[in-house]
Amino acid sequence: MNKAFIALLALILLTGAALADAVSITVPWLTMNPGARPGGMGKAFTAIADDVHATYYNPAGLGFFTQHMVGAMHSDRSIEGNDIYYDYLGYIHHFENVGTFGLWALYSNAGLIPITRDSPQPQGYMAAYGFSVGLSYGLAVIEDALGVGGSLKFIYDHLSNDNVGQAVAFDAGVLWKTPLPKLSVGAMVMNLGTDLVYLSVPQPLPRMAKLGLAYEIPFGDDFNEMRFSIDYSKYLLDLKDDLATELGEAVLGAGVEYWYAGIVGVRVGYYSEESADVRGTSFGFSVRYLGIQFDFAQQPEGELFGMKNRFSVSFTF
Repeated sequence: MNKAFIALLALILLTGAALADAVSITVPWLTMNPGARPGGMGKAFTAIADDVHATYYNPAGLGFFTQHMVGAMHSDRSIEGNDIYYDYLGYIHHFENVGTFGLWALYSNAGLIPITRDSPQPQGYMAAYGFSVGLSYGLAVIEDALGVGGSLKFIYDHLSNDNVGQAVAFDAGVLWKTPLPKLSVGAMVMNLGTDLVYLSVPQPLPRMAKLGLAYEIPFGDDFNEMRFSIDYSKYLLDLKDDLATELGEAVLGAGVEYWYAGIVGVRVGYYSEESADVRGTSFGFSVRYLGIQFDFAQQPEGELFGMKNRFSVSFTF
């Protein structure tokens, strides 16, 4: 069992490293991480991946689903009256003895960008937006122990009417519920695929490798539930520096979540992404009743955007 997980983990991370030829981060909205619940936990969700956002954080988590779920998220990132937002919509369907499939879409609206040309006054405006749609699949190759999964997605990025990029990419992940009670390990690689081409200039996708740990405290009753999680992520950006430098250029997230009676949940987390100058504490809460769950989070979005709110709603049936 341990050898199977280690082999899968090595395959996933080595595949990402082999394709690590990017030198800059394009389409940053692909790495914004959807969901209010994960957002409140510092986006540390790779080793949890147990709700509709598993299609993004780790599709291997789909392998442990036994029900269906639909969910949506809205994140308002508006500044100075410019309407900027980020949305997610997903649906998960479990098929007995087959596995679990997920259909999902991400949409990012960067608002209206003024066209100045040679004048200090705007001569017009152009709309900048992007979206990604995908199909995910997860399977428990060892029941209640080891899940594997992947996503295939189409990416469209519209910078202006004459500056549009398109790409096809995939994610791959593994989730291991270890023999140590309540301890899970997850890993995945993201956005491996074709380059986006803007005005005949190819630009690589923001490829990333992620490793996560999660631990659930065994309270021994049906009312209290608490888990801790931590994620270490690394952009695959031309891996030519020494090991210490590469390991230091990380995206870190950590969080803790507490549920009472499966009805009310609260969480707090910390997120740090030095390359984007984003760091700070996040927090959130949830209310769940009759399969309907509402999530709220406030999380850091960098110096330009500050702290921003996220709202999610989902239904499990």
